[in-house]
Amino acid sequence: MMAMFSLSVIKASKEAAINLKKLHEIPCYRCDFYTRDHRLKCTVHPLTACSEEALGCLDFELKRASETTSHRRWEK
Repeated sequence: MMAMFSLSVIKASKEAAINLKKLHEIPCYRCDFYTRDHRLKCTVHPLTACSEEALGCLDFELKRASETTSHRRWEK
């Protein structure tokens, strides 16, 4: 019984790690069109923003370094 539980926990942990890795590949948070607003996450693709469907987004524009660093400064 304990062995079955242990195997179940190990399997769930592996699946969680795979899903977490997939979530970290979503580019929205580094995109210029990402608004940081939960009501409208993306101005170009609001329905697929921050989801697995956004992995192949053709409209992805990398934020400029000055925008990301200055924005973080005001969050504190």
